[in-house]
Amino acid sequence: MNAKAGRFLVVASFVTLALGAAAVIAVDLVRREYPALAQSGPGRGSGDPPARGRMARSIDGLYLSARVAELGKDYEGALAQVEQAFRRSPDDPYVQLLTFRLRLLAGKIPAAAELASKVLPTSANEGQPASSEGLPNLTLAVMAIRKGDFKAAESYAANLGDEASTGLMRPIIEAWLKVAQKDFEAARGRLEAARPDDEALMGMFRIHEALIDEAAGDREAAVRKLREIVKSDEQAPLRAVMVLAGVLRRAGKTDEAREMLRKYGEANADAVVLDGLIRNDSLPRQPTAADMIADILLDIGGAIATAQRENAGDLGLVFTWLALELSPTSDNAHLLAADLLEGLNQPEKAIAQLTAVDSASPLQWRARMRAAALLAEVGKVDDAVKGLQAMVAERPERIDAAAALGDLLRGKERFAEAAKAYDTAVDRLHKPEDRHWALFYARGITRERIKNWPAAESDFRRALSMVPPVDEPKRRSRGFVLNYLGYSWIDQGVNLDEGLKLLMEAVELVPNDGAITDSLGWAYYRLGKYDLAVALLEKAIQLKADDATIVEHLGDAYWHVGRQREARFQWERALRQKPEPDRVEPLNRKLAEGLTKELDQPTIIRSPAEAPAADKPAEKK
Repeated sequence: MNAKAGRFLVVASFVTLALGAAAVIAVDLVRREYPALAQSGPGRGSGDPPARGRMARSIDGLYLSARVAELGKDYEGALAQVEQAFRRSPDDPYVQLLTFRLRLLAGKIPAAAELASKVLPTSANEGQPASSEGLPNLTLAVMAIRKGDFKAAESYAANLGDEASTGLMRPIIEAWLKVAQKDFEAARGRLEAARPDDEALMGMFRIHEALIDEAAGDREAAVRKLREIVKSDEQAPLRAVMVLAGVLRRAGKTDEAREMLRKYGEANADAVVLDGLIRNDSLPRQPTAADMIADILLDIGGAIATAQRENAGDLGLVFTWLALELSPTSDNAHLLAADLLEGLNQPEKAIAQLTAVDSASPLQWRARMRAAALLAEVGKVDDAVKGLQAMVAERPERIDAAAALGDLLRGKERFAEAAKAYDTAVDRLHKPEDRHWALFYARGITRERIKNWPAAESDFRRALSMVPPVDEPKRRSRGFVLNYLGYSWIDQGVNLDEGLKLLMEAVELVPNDGAITDSLGWAYYRLGKYDLAVALLEKAIQLKADDATIVEHLGDAYWHVGRQREARFQWERALRQKPEPDRVEPLNRKLAEGLTKELDQPTIIRSPAEAPAADKPAEKK
């Protein structure tokens, strides 16, 4: 290998290492099944690329720039770079493979299909970059389906491979391709031959079997199979319930469908999708073969992305773009694309996907809620607030938009407005349940911040009564409420014994939360029990070392036990950790003057007998 190629490989390897460690499961899936997507460029898994040393320097630079952008998840920017390299060197196998991969990641499916046959592994390209037959054949199959050439799509689907997700989806894709050609018996036979042993996967197969029955004109058989799925599982999947509702409505059994949705919604905390289905009077369209193949691509893409967000999210995105190519109006695909794009830190593109959800879709309410949160994230707070306010007015029976509005305003420290939004949400609760604890907790925080302590205390007590420590999630939730209420009492010098008990219980329930441990330590500090405070604050620092407030608290406690040098070190450290703006001047004054009475938090005197000694310890030199 010549020097030029060697330099290229060293830089490329360095960039690859800079990406950091990825979780094992999805990376293994991607590497085993889709090395074309997992390929990190020359030198990884395919040997040294002999062609690199012969490429013009400008091609090397464009290729490397594309790889750097890809590792940064800027797929469109990466594609722009590699397209230039491809135009200059269209026969280079490494450039072809990277261009194919980036076209997929950027959602340019027809353009990716133009290269799919060129990156398929063959005996003729031995020694060239490692590829896989899975994604190229899947891309070609999708484009053939788009053109209505189901025979060609079958030939591509037959070469998807048998590992992991391709092995799972291949028989379902092949079955629906038979449906597209009106060969229903062959479709049923393909699914029957591939029935999985796994019960969860079997449920998915049974849903497809039922919908194939409907496509064949046997709607009653479809209804019967779907009812069995729903009845046999007390926690029936929402997917099965929604599919059954659609089949029932297409069979003219609208009332039965709505009653089933209503009962299912009553048993589930978030029934917004079902609510939309119940309210929707339009007859749901019977899904086509392309729709159902898109559906299985979404199932696989979502599962891959869930299994490993850091590295397999991009493979999940490829499956989502392929699904949208088959079914451009798929609301589920738009929602999954938005979720994955948000995970890639591309909120503007995620918003675009959310706004593409049809206004009549039962998923539209969820899309609008998510879009509001993302608008606030990108700085368009007023647009987010207006959107949520419109939703609050639009559906006076729902609490979710009002609660989300309160959360948004609270996060922007617009506490008075947030309190009003929470009031609206609480007023709409006909019968508060334990699952509403967070609403009372959040309203309590806003009321405390606007100095309405009696009302805040009432909300905190109400929230506390709703979260018994019966399991790990509730233990954490209870710990947060205990922390806020207990600390507030200590800070005000009231209910001191009960406040300490609440804080001790909070630390017991959530022992690994630095902020909660800090609260108990600071409570002891305010009570003048500095040795206890130091021990707890040191533990809090171990749990949350980058919190300027905890670091400042520890410095103050050190001062009171005679460890002045360590106190100053902690105050300096707090200044380096971007403290709240109103703490910068006090920290600088502590460094210059020490912990004077003016700068110290007043000690709460429980009784004359318990008053701590007033003498300040001598400063250690």
